[in-house]
Amino acid sequence: MRKLFLFLFGIVALAACQSPKEKAIKHIKELEGNDSAFSNQLMTELKTAYLDFAKTYPDDEQAPEYLFKGAQRAIVLEQANEAVELLAELIQKYPKSKNVEDALFLEAYTYENNLQDLNKAQAIYQEFIKKYPKGELAEDAKFALDNLGKSPEEIIGNDDAE
Repeated sequence: MRKLFLFLFGIVALAACQSPKEKAIKHIKELEGNDSAFSNQLMTELKTAYLDFAKTYPDDEQAPEYLFKGAQRAIVLEQANEAVELLAELIQKYPKSKNVEDALFLEAYTYENNLQDLNKAQAIYQEFIKKYPKGELAEDAKFALDNLGKSPEEIIGNDDAE
């Protein structure tokens, strides 16, 4: 009985010794397991957890990724203004992050498709092409620039003409 008590006490002590940061990561992992595009409540909880972590631990290596994931959730939740703010924050605060290239493209895409700000989208697509001419999304950015403001029918019509 004493061994069982000590074992259980040890488990409780370990759980209590988790840092707030470790608890936040664990909470995020749990929420990610339940993340669903069909539940705005779950998606909002996860977005909030991502953003809280990035704000509380800005120097952590996961902060830029969590900002990016928070922005993605904001887009799905139709919070495009918040999304572009988060993407711009990521790009400014973490210029060496592996997420910057995708964030810059997603920022342009969001201005184009969610906010219908074609001038801003054009400027950011041009910036993207200048910074990442051989990037994975460079051709997509060029295509978007060439077809900015066109309807899907106009784009398909252009493809048929070529």
